[in-house]
Amino acid sequence: MSNPRSARTPGARPQTGIPAVPLTLEGYSVLHQMFRFRWAAWRALDATEKIDIVREAGSEIGAMEQKAAGSSALYSLLGHKGDLMLIHFRQSFDELNQVELQLARLRISDYLESSTSYLSIIELGLY
Repeated sequence: MSNPRSARTPGARPQTGIPAVPLTLEGYSVLHQMFRFRWAAWRALDATEKIDIVREAGSEIGAMEQKAAGSSALYSLLGHKGDLMLIHFRQSFDELNQVELQLARLRISDYLESSTSYLSIIELGLY
């Protein structure tokens, strides 16, 4: 028996138990962060302070890269979008928010200016 609504509505799909949108399995949530480096402020620091800041950032970002349930990666950028890009894969937006906050607490964040970012979800189509 057909759906009475589909008979009256041009282009309506018959009710078959399958939704009108593609079926997907959600995967990781992904955050791309692009930054410009504040070179003038960085050059004003003494060498010891630069080393301490880089060690702290390296330790924290290195730990993020090794996470079993979603990792992060740091890349050097070419072009006008910025100097550095961080990409974070996590299982939820809440976890991505925690990554943002963790990075903001690092001393190196004083020398990074966000140029752009975007958020996405990896989905696997069931077709």
